[in-house]
Amino acid sequence: MTHRLFTVFCASLAWWLGVPVLAQPTPRESMIEHVAEVAAPGIPGPLVLAGDNAFPIVAGKQGKAQHAVIAGATAGQGRIVAFGHTGYLDAGVLKVADTGLLFDRCIRWAAGDRGGPTIGVLGDAKLAEALRARGFNAAEFSGLRPSDLAVFNAVCIPTHRLRDEDIETLQDYIREGGGVLAAGLGWGWLQLNPSRTIREHPGNRLLMWAGLGFGDGMLDRTRGEGFGIAPSLPDTLRADAAMERLAAGDVLQADESAQVAASISGAIRVIDPTHPVFARARELLAAATDRKLPQARKPVRAGDVRDRVLLALDLELELRAKPDAIRPHAAAAFFPGEVPADASRLRREVATNPDRRGWQGTGLYAPPGEVVTVFLSADAPKKGLRVRIGCHTDTLWHHDAWRRFPDIARESPLAPGVNRVASAFGGLIYLETPARAPRLSAVIEGAVESPRFILGETTPEQWAALKNAPAPWGEIETAKIIVSVPSEALRALADPTPVLEMWDKISDAHAILGTIPLVTPRPERFVADEQISAGYMHSGYPIMTHLDAVDEMTQVEKLRAGSWGLLHELGHNRQVGDWTFSGTGEVTCNLFALHAIDTVCTPPEGTRGHGGVDKPPSFEQYRANGAKFEHWKRDPFLALHMYVQLQEAFGWETYKKVFAEYRALPDDQRPRTDAQKMDQWMVRFSRACGHNLGPFFVAWGVPTSDEARASIADLPVWMPEGVTPASGSEPGSGSDSSESGGQ
Repeated sequence: MTHRLFTVFCASLAWWLGVPVLAQPTPRESMIEHVAEVAAPGIPGPLVLAGDNAFPIVAGKQGKAQHAVIAGATAGQGRIVAFGHTGYLDAGVLKVADTGLLFDRCIRWAAGDRGGPTIGVLGDAKLAEALRARGFNAAEFSGLRPSDLAVFNAVCIPTHRLRDEDIETLQDYIREGGGVLAAGLGWGWLQLNPSRTIREHPGNRLLMWAGLGFGDGMLDRTRGEGFGIAPSLPDTLRADAAMERLAAGDVLQADESAQVAASISGAIRVIDPTHPVFARARELLAAATDRKLPQARKPVRAGDVRDRVLLALDLELELRAKPDAIRPHAAAAFFPGEVPADASRLRREVATNPDRRGWQGTGLYAPPGEVVTVFLSADAPKKGLRVRIGCHTDTLWHHDAWRRFPDIARESPLAPGVNRVASAFGGLIYLETPARAPRLSAVIEGAVESPRFILGETTPEQWAALKNAPAPWGEIETAKIIVSVPSEALRALADPTPVLEMWDKISDAHAILGTIPLVTPRPERFVADEQISAGYMHSGYPIMTHLDAVDEMTQVEKLRAGSWGLLHELGHNRQVGDWTFSGTGEVTCNLFALHAIDTVCTPPEGTRGHGGVDKPPSFEQYRANGAKFEHWKRDPFLALHMYVQLQEAFGWETYKKVFAEYRALPDDQRPRTDAQKMDQWMVRFSRACGHNLGPFFVAWGVPTSDEARASIADLPVWMPEGVTPASGSEPGSGSDSSESGGQ
């Protein structure tokens, strides 16, 4: 107390004498001193800031806007630091760049700037040990009762583990002066909880009362392999400050517009309707007399701040509404399309296939803004059964221009009895069943017919009628591949059988190379879309394409010619991490594309499906420039050329042999690091083809260890015709993976 009085006296004396008093650094300024870069574990997600008690510490990029990836807040008597990925509580991450230094300061601040604070780590002995090594009095703990927390000044909490009772206990702990360092990941949690909204994320239920939360989406790195530390960050990273700028009618520069729209839109999806930001957004909606709607030729752009905010609000109002209160969204007319008012609304019984996983089509379509009722028998599973409306699952919030509404697919849990669902955008209707569920019957009422052709089931006579069904989207499918496209493309097909048979051949070619069963429980899906989340196409479930790929997916001549993009994305879904090391994510998938081109497709004579294969980057020039592995990793077709050389010399059978060997590996023999992956790939391929490929890998600059190269020294050396081994390519030549960036 004496020290505080003396400090106040000195400050008062300085003011009376006219001596300037240096401003105290803000918490952020103290935290980031001498911090240049922090790690980006995995793909972090954005944090939501929605109160003047919250402040960003580190930011990442999403399009033209920034979002906090580390942020702080005061609440009650306590302090909070939130991290946009659970990996920030990984002991190893503290060693990356300046992450440990920043983390130390976050701990001290959260603990109330006490000297020698006692820190608790929930369920992570390694992090507790790492913090002790950094000078903290840290201990692992397992319970979240008040008595468990009372012994700590601050605690480190992975939010995905929290139960309802834990959240209330932690909130009381913060109010009473405790510190919490909370890590979570919005987009990852949503993937694991597909029927829930981001508002329900345990971290949001824990922290949003304090103006902090976990948003959806992914953040781009800003420096090196992580996030650079800016001297200052705009206050509009906070949604409340951004709303002040928007409501005041301020003239915003381009970068400011993107920031204001992104901050408010992200917060609206998380905050409570009583929050001032949400309430002011509703006032803007009520006052809006004209609105810009996303469409292909007139997208809603980053500068359309008010319209982007209102679209985010539209979504939240829909998600929070009862099915009977949902109306068609005006943007649904542009995409995915309207359903004719006079189209018959049907009542139809459908059944699930107990041997199939993933989305199970029904051949029905939910009209925008209309209630669809799903009736289930009393003996249906009480958990795990869901209904999906819409196949366009990509969200577009991070894009600078929206050519369709950013989020149009809906999913709801089903229970025995009567289930009422609706979507403002409509879409194809699917059922999803839990694992090992028996055959289930459901009655769906209020939907319209969609074009649907199933190879081996739908007759030509049935298709002649079905292809004219009124829904704007339909599907053609086999037991291996399902294609979702606009109905107008399907109505042009007199008989989908030839194109579906071609799809089966392509699927078989990929499966044969990967040595996996030809038919799997979950068929692969391709969905065409007006706009997708990333790239020209992307893999996943479903594989997403733009609308310009519809002809390639539905016209057998174009598909048979070898659509590299479609084959490439399907190849991604067949990749295996054991033999896909750093720099080959966009390479090994092309082996499947190339195998299909060679075995079932008929590309133009003298070609193999892609110019990067027909005329690859020069191996000789690459060697002349020093055969640098970092260059190799950045050029997918240069790297693919190495794999093609092996295929041309030893055939596809050798690849199949190696892939089968990997599939049979016990877990304790699987490679864990990049260095192990490169060593095993070289050794296993060498043994499979009967030649020493060590000098070949050295010539390509792909790093491997002395031990791995020595293990195949008994085999005869192979190099492509006309290529001589590099000098010193024997074991001990200095091409060890630990020295060449292989880890």
